[in-house]
Amino acid sequence: MNNSKMVAEEIQLRTLIRKAIKFKVKQSKQNNLLEEKQLRKIIRHYILEAKEIDADKNPTPYASTALNVLAEAFNEILKTVKDGLQGLKRPEERLSYRMNMLYLFKRSFKRFEGFDLVQAPGGDVVGEGEMNEQEEGENLKVTLDLDDTARVMPSDKSEDERFTPKEKSDEEKAKEDFEQERVGGTDETGAIRAFTTWDNSNIEQTLSAARQLLPRTEDRQEMKEYCLYNIDLWMLTYEKEISQESGQEPAFTETIMPRPSGAEVQPGAAEFEMEGALGEGDLSIPTFR
Repeated sequence: MNNSKMVAEEIQLRTLIRKAIKFKVKQSKQNNLLEEKQLRKIIRHYILEAKEIDADKNPTPYASTALNVLAEAFNEILKTVKDGLQGLKRPEERLSYRMNMLYLFKRSFKRFEGFDLVQAPGGDVVGEGEMNEQEEGENLKVTLDLDDTARVMPSDKSEDERFTPKEKSDEEKAKEDFEQERVGGTDETGAIRAFTTWDNSNIEQTLSAARQLLPRTEDRQEMKEYCLYNIDLWMLTYEKEISQESGQEPAFTETIMPRPSGAEVQPGAAEFEMEGALGEGDLSIPTFR
């Protein structure tokens, strides 16, 4: 092979090597670009996901201070209310639970407002514990059950025990208090569930603590109105789910607590709203079918 031919082949070989190197570099750059795009896509996905999680943990606050406070209180309250309702399998029990739970919420707000009046300027400031002690002291006055109103009793009270009514047991007292307080005409099992759920939870303490954050009377009133309406509304929502899962007709299908004035009904709540909702003092029982 002559020198000129060898030189030509060497030049051709080097040309092919350079082309191969350029192709490899180009291919590597394309792969890097593709990997970079994929990496950007993955990072973007995680950024969006993080924003969604953050939005769930920190939802957009309401325009009202009272509603923001109520929303925080509901973090604890709603789960307790829902768990109590879910434990009842008969529709009439859930209806009773709902009516008695609404009563208990209304009773608490009435107590709070009574305490507000005591704390008002010019009133004697006493604690709730002191108020309860006063009430208990008044209830300790015992009237002797005499067989004859003309009977004269010894002044040393030595014979009083004979005519003193027997002390009721704690169980008898609890039963009597329950019968006096539960909403008339409601199923006993559902009512017991409502009172037990209430007594074994911190619902009342949570509501009281929330109200302490709202010194303005109008804010407390707004919190009360939205709380009562929304407890009713949420129980309707839970009842719809429970009845569908169990293949039953819903125990209740309409709100009975008045909707706060000026409040807009969202699409998810509109299906539950009843025209002419019950007023502040009305907790009558709708007929269960």
